[in-house]
Amino acid sequence: MPIAYCLLPFAYCLLPIASCLLPIAYCLLPIAYCLLPFALLKHIENAF
Repeated sequence: MPIAYCLLPFAYCLLPIASCLLPIAYCLLPIAYCLLPFALLKHIENAF
């Protein structure tokens, strides 16, 4: 358990960074879903 107590401050330090990056991820997600069909289509075209 001492190791966990040692790593705890690092977790608290990384938490704000994660909460900051989360909105960016949610913003990029729709763009990824929009581009995914095109990427798959291109991949299928290359396969044949």
